[in-house]
Amino acid sequence: MSLGEAMSRLNDVVNSPVRFTIMAALATVDDATYQVLKEELETSYALLSKHAAILEERGYLEVHKSFLAKKPQTVFRLTNAGRRAFEDHVAALEEIQRGFR
Repeated sequence: MSLGEAMSRLNDVVNSPVRFTIMAALATVDDATYQVLKEELETSYALLSKHAAILEERGYLEVHKSFLAKKPQTVFRLTNAGRRAFEDHVAALEEIQRGFR
């Protein structure tokens, strides 16, 4: 595969540093709470919400809201489509990293 072909396989939705990091974190677990992601990414509530909404709209992220001891809790989980999109994006990055052959 050429570098150009690999570059064309990069996913513009996943390519954002915040969205890429959200997806990378969630790819290693079944799910994670909003609070855990916020702390691990060291980002604001507003920024995390904005990027999570973009991923959810694209069908890459499921958001479950509930209450735990009368406190609201939001849990994020990658969808199967989200996992595939992330894996494909990482594969394209790895191909690009290999450089010239």
